[in-house]
Amino acid sequence: MTQEELAERAGLSLAVIKKLEQGGTCRMETYHQLARALGVTTVWFVAASSPEPKEAAVDEMVLADMRSAINPPVGMGGKPLYGTADADQPDLGRLRAAVSAVAAKYHADAYDDLAVLMPALVRSAHHHVDAHDAGDEHREALRLRADVTGLAGRYLIQIRAHDLALISLHASLRDALEIGHTPLAASAVSAQAWAMLRQGRLAEVERLCVDTADQAEPKMSDATADELSGWGYLLLRAAAAAARNNRPKEARGYVNAANAAGARLGRQHGDCAGHVAFGPLTTALLGPEIEVLDGHPDKALELAQNAPRDVGKTNTSGWDRHRLVVAQAKLQTGDSGKATEIMTTIRREHPSWLRYQQYARDITRELLDARPRMPSQATLDLADFMGVEP
Repeated sequence: MTQEELAERAGLSLAVIKKLEQGGTCRMETYHQLARALGVTTVWFVAASSPEPKEAAVDEMVLADMRSAINPPVGMGGKPLYGTADADQPDLGRLRAAVSAVAAKYHADAYDDLAVLMPALVRSAHHHVDAHDAGDEHREALRLRADVTGLAGRYLIQIRAHDLALISLHASLRDALEIGHTPLAASAVSAQAWAMLRQGRLAEVERLCVDTADQAEPKMSDATADELSGWGYLLLRAAAAAARNNRPKEARGYVNAANAAGARLGRQHGDCAGHVAFGPLTTALLGPEIEVLDGHPDKALELAQNAPRDVGKTNTSGWDRHRLVVAQAKLQTGDSGKATEIMTTIRREHPSWLRYQQYARDITRELLDARPRMPSQATLDLADFMGVEP
């Protein structure tokens, strides 16, 4: 193909094709469009190289306390240095209540509060495990620490501190496996896959989730709700990775398998830690995203319209992600006004969440490109909020 032919088939500008052929780089979404045009996987385009040097940012310092709690220094004795213990006696009931309170902050997108509270809570969980070193109290301390570090990992993914998130989620997984808590372990793996998706590690995510789902696959006739939820969510993570890696057929297959778990539940079910909802609505919401990635926005809007009602709610971030998918599908079918309206609504309702979403930033750029000379005031306001230059 000529450069012009490739640009037309991929839906990209000629300038982008020329830039890439001269050694430039682009967003993962652009690589995905090229992959579809050439019939290869998305990660085929990503070659190993050293990152470009950049100035040290203040963002590295604002996470210093969180890094200290999650990834503490280790001395010659091999023991992590968590800092001083709590002044009074450890109390599992009080720790349990604190975990619930901080979880509520997470679900309310109170990220600044989490930055202050989370490091102390992680350290407290470490000290409770040290204080309760045997019996049922030790198991409960480990369960709570797995919950805390899992929650910390999800928060860190939201603010795009992915490597630190993975350290926290690995710790959560180790504690869950130590006490044989399979649903909590599956939740940690699923969140780990989410962080890796954000890093573009698509093939790894698919393999990790499929392998873990095979190990955790429950017997449908007597599986618990937690077991069904954990298994189903792993399959959805695999589907998300496959769809981004230009493997739509496999992605649809994973969603169909997850549908079996969702149908068995009948309604949305909160996971064992109460942080992620899974059920028939969750599986239905991934279908539109696969179709958008595969170049079928009309099909995506049809699936979104037919999503099940009256089966309960999904978690807020999952629903907002779905609304972003619908916004992009509207944009791709020529309805930029509706796309802007959806984005503006999310901004009004969940601004802290939206401003950390690269996907939202990409859609905002597409909105500006759709009307480069006369963008609406709402689009300009959105671009200003997202930090995107008109």
